[in-house]
Order: sequence, then C-alpha cells, then structure tokens
Amino acid sequence: MKSIFTFLVAAFLSFSALAEVSSTQKQALIDLYYATNGAEWNNTWDLNADVATWHGVKVVNDNVVGLNLSMNNLNGQLPESLGNLDALISLELFFNKIQGSIPATIGNLKKLKVLVLNGNMLDGKLPNTIYNLTNLEQLLLTSNNLSGSLSDDLANLKNLQVLNLFDNNLNGQFPMAVLQLDNLKELNLSSNKLVGFIPDGLHQMQNLETLALASNNFENHNEGIAIIEHLENNSKVASNE
Repeated sequence: MKSIFTFLVAAFLSFSALAEVSSTQKQALIDLYYATNGAEWNNTWDLNADVATWHGVKVVNDNVVGLNLSMNNLNGQLPESLGNLDALISLELFFNKIQGSIPATIGNLKKLKVLVLNGNMLDGKLPNTIYNLTNLEQLLLTSNNLSGSLSDDLANLKNLQVLNLFDNNLNGQFPMAVLQLDNLKELNLSSNKLVGFIPDGLHQMQNLETLALASNNFENHNEGIAIIEHLENNSKVASNE
C-alpha cells in the first residue's frame, strides 16, 4: 500500500511540474520572443521547455503572473498580444532596446501592479488604455522618447504610489489629476517639456515623499522649489535635482 501511495504522489508531482499555462498566454510570450529577437537575448528561452522554466517568467496556478526580462537585450517592438497575459501582476522590461509605441492592449492587464519600462526607446503617446490599470502601484517609464500630454484619466490610478516619467518628451500642462492620487509617494516628471504652473495643491498631498520637477518649462519654477522645501521640513525626502 505504501509503495502505491508513494507512486501516486510522485505521479501527481510530476504532472504538476509539467502543468502548462494556457495556450493564449504561452503564445503571447512566444510572440514577445520573436518580436524582440529572442535568439539574441542575454538569457534566451528554450521554446520546447515548460514555460515555468523560462528565464524571467513567474507562473502561479498555471498563470503567468510575473515577467522580468530587464537588461536582457530585447530589441524590437512590443506585440499587441502582450495584452493576453491577463494574469500579470508585474511586468519589468527595463534597460533594453524596445522601440515603437506601448500597445493599447496594455490596458487588458487589469491585475497589473508594477509596470517598469525604463531605459528603452519607446515613443509616441501613452495609450489611453493605460489608465484602465486601476490596480497599478508603480508606473516607471523613465528615459524613453514618450510624447504628448498626460490625460485627466490619470486620476483613475487610485492605488498609484510611484509615478516616474523622468527624461521623456512629455508636453502640455502639469497633470492636475496627480492631485487626486492620494496614495502617491513619489512623483518624478523632470526633464520633459511641461509648461504652465506647478499647482499649490501639491502641498496637501499627505503621502508624497519625493518630488522632482526640474528641467521643464514651468512659469513658477520657484514655487516648485518651495514645495520641495515644504516636504523636507516635514521630514520627508525630496529632490528637485
């Protein structure tokens, strides 16, 4: 009896180890592989192996919940099918050579909490669908070539704690919707092409710890410095460098 039980346990564990994600999620990963020259990645994938063994892929309960291919020499554009990874909680692709625009299907990733695409060559406007990611806590898109203005729909991202868009080509007015992000701890909009006025309301943001607005075209830049000083006087760490 014991040997039969042991066999059944071993068989179950073996089946679990081989359990695959859905064909839709797997195909989305394969699309990303081919769209970004996966054969030349620093850490490439064996497409014949179990998805759970692929570098940077985290699988839980047969769903891809994490994808981290940062500093991995991805070179190409993000495929539309990326939006089929609808169980993703974290997507980190920073410091690669990803070009083109962020696909509108990014808005399908409703469970996403962390989106980090720093240090690529992304251009165009942020897709409006990105404001559908209401569970998002960290949005980091620094050092790309993103343009356009930020939508008032930014206010939808109620859980956002970090908004870092440093070193892009964003234009338009300061996004007043930021003032509605009560959980925001870090705001970095430095090195863009923003104009107009820095709002006094930043003083009232209770959780804001880090603020960086330098190298824009604000008319009341000194007001920004005063806000920095206000944060510092409240024992919070802030920077306008």
